[in-house]
This record gives sequence, C-alpha cells and structure tokens, in this order.
Amino acid sequence: MKTIRFIPALLAFALASLSATGSLRAQQNRVPASFYLAPTPSDYSSDIGERPLGEEEEDSNLSPLGLFEGSPFKYTFSVREGYDDNLFTTRTNTSKSFYTNWAAGVDYQFGSPRLQLSANLGGGITYYYTRPGDKVDFNGRFALKAVYLATPRLTLSGNTTIAYLSQPDTNIIGGTNRVNGDYIYANSSVEGAYQWSEKFSTVTGYQGYANYYLEDELNDTLSFWSSTFKQSFRWLLLPKTTVVAEYRANPIIYTGGADLNSFGNFALVGFDQIFNPRFKWTARLGLEQRFNQNPVDGNSTYFGPYGESNLSYQFGPASTLSWNARYGTEPSGLTNVTQRQTFRTGIAVTHAFTPRISANLGFNFGVDYFDQSGVIDTFTETIFDVALGVNFKINRTASLSAGYQFVDVMAPQNIAFEYTRNVVFVGANLNF
Repeated sequence: MKTIRFIPALLAFALASLSATGSLRAQQNRVPASFYLAPTPSDYSSDIGERPLGEEEEDSNLSPLGLFEGSPFKYTFSVREGYDDNLFTTRTNTSKSFYTNWAAGVDYQFGSPRLQLSANLGGGITYYYTRPGDKVDFNGRFALKAVYLATPRLTLSGNTTIAYLSQPDTNIIGGTNRVNGDYIYANSSVEGAYQWSEKFSTVTGYQGYANYYLEDELNDTLSFWSSTFKQSFRWLLLPKTTVVAEYRANPIIYTGGADLNSFGNFALVGFDQIFNPRFKWTARLGLEQRFNQNPVDGNSTYFGPYGESNLSYQFGPASTLSWNARYGTEPSGLTNVTQRQTFRTGIAVTHAFTPRISANLGFNFGVDYFDQSGVIDTFTETIFDVALGVNFKINRTASLSAGYQFVDVMAPQNIAFEYTRNVVFVGANLNF
C-alpha cells in the first residue's frame, strides 16, 4: 500500500516542481568541493548548518558562465558501514543496530552565455542488521537549478528539489524531529529580477514546499503545502550595500484534510551586503501576522516578530563558512496543533587541510515553542544537532570517508519528546 501511494504522490510533486524553479544568481561562486561527493545515506544528515529547508537559497552552486570543463556528467558511488544507537528516536527502550548503506548519484551541468543549468539525481539503500520489523530504508533525491538571462535587465531563476526520505531531518521547516515513517519533501520556487535603473530593482517570486507522509494516519494530520508569494523592492545605497523592503504572503494548506490551514502576511526590511566576492551577508527583519484555523479552538490571529540572517564566507580555495538564523512561525509537526514559534541557527565549516584531506563540521541549534491555549499545554523543545565528517582522497576517483552525528532533543515540560541519538559511519567513495 505504501508503494502504491508513493508513485502518484511523487509524480504529482515532480510535475509541480518542474513547472517552477528557485532563486539562483548568475555568475556566483564555483561548485564547492562537496558537490561531487557521493550522496549521503538517509540516516546521516548532510545539511547540518545550512539554511533551513523551506527557505529560499540566495547562492548558486553553479559555475560562472562558460567555465564548464570536460564531461557535463559526474558519477558517484559509495558504500558505508555504520552504527545507529537510537533507531526509532525514543527516550527509553532504544533500539540499536549496525547498518550498511549503498548509494549512487549523477550530476549534470550545462552553461552558455545566457543559461546555466545544474541537475542532480541520487539515491541509496540502507540495511539495518538488527532493527525490529522492516530492516530496509530507501532514500532518493532529484534537484534542478537554472538561471536564464532573458534580457539585459531581466533575470529568471529557478530551483526545485524532491526527496524521498525515511529518517527525520531537524533542518526541515515544519518537519518533525522523530522517526515518523517514510515521507516526501518537495521545495520549488521561481523568481524574476528586473533592473529598472542603475540603483533600483525589483524581485518577484513564488516558493512552494511540502511535507507528504506515506503513512495514512500521519498524512491525514501532518501533510501540508506551503506557498510563499513575495515582492521585494531593492535600492543600491552604496556600491556593495543594497537596502530591501519586502512583502510576503504565505498560505499553508493541509493536504490530508486536517483543519490546520493558516495564512500569513510579512512586512520586512533588510539589506544585502557584499563585502567582497567571497564574503556575503543578507538579513531581513519585520512583522508576521498569521490567521490560523484549528479543530479545537477555531480561528485565531497571531502577531509576532520575524527575522532571518544568512552569511557565507569562502576563506580558501576549498574552504567555506556559513551561518544562518531564523525566527518565525512554522507548521507544528503535531496532530491538531496549528503552529509553533521556532528559532533556528546553524554554523557550517568545510576546510581542505591538504589536497587529499578535507573535513566538515556543523552545528544546528533550534528552539520550538508550543503555545496554543486550549489546544496543547505550553512547552519548549530544544534541539542540538552536531555533525563531523572527514574525507581522504586516495586518487582522482577514489576516497575514504568517516562521519559522526549527535542529536539531542530536550523538552523538560514534555519529557516524552526527549531523546538522544548517535550515528557513526566509515565508507568508500568513487567519483568520476
């Protein structure tokens, strides 16, 4: 039954995603070293410290125009042996298991004076030797990014990602931090930037992202589609500083029929700062208004602050640092609860110590605040997510890798939500 429901759902998400694309910028940084690494298994998060999934990306992974060399296709294969000490993310009676993961992927890049295109397709199978019940997890991912210079004044850009996942990802906006069966995550956006004059420009865009759970009970209560329409007005105040005023409208529709729909309005101001081609910072701050529906207490209105900040710094040829922060409402991830107020921040560092040895270190911190009177008892959930990875390049095609991830969820007022998890692996990779 799970497979039958998955196929039409994935096709629907694919069609919706391919019809819309996300915000990339022309002539950005080159492809980072991690872009061609083998796909990570579903039990090990690869996006620690990155922008929360569900937020638009401002930077492109594409090479500068015309700088594509060799074959446009890159292939990756990997096998990993690992150990997970909390398979079902429970507070007590935890289950443990060694596992084997096989993964493969292909990347495609195309560049012309007016069009940049990047696509990625990957997937993996994880076998848990002693996990009770089903011992196999599947995961897959398709991503497409594009930038098109329509006219000297108009730039169209797009981004779409569809992922089939089995393990929770603490970085997904509106997602859960616990194992809830297989689910599909989709995120697509399209944007048009128009330069009206030397100093004034506008950006008009749409972004949609969704969480779709394959289990019937979870799908009926937690699956949703979030749409964000935005209009921003940009003024070049200084040669490297742009001030921004922005409006966003954000309807959230629960596709399984749960009476948890909401509509948000955002009035924001901020800036885009380019210190140099390798060091960039964007920030937005303002007010969020949200009209909520709920099956328990009916309709309600929320007013609160909203803020986001994203910084990226390339401090070496293959070394980067990124920092993000966000505060605002999100879908709660709980049955019959409309929203939570969430603060997220993350730091990620990748560094090449030598031409053969590289490492990445990431730290995500989040606080979820649940406060709907008459619906749920007020409580706070704090999430720490830390990951470390090391890669040793044997030659042009082969490498060895090792990684460790630690997740700690604390909720003193609701201890049933608490758990800790440790995942460790070693692996071998082929890239060509």
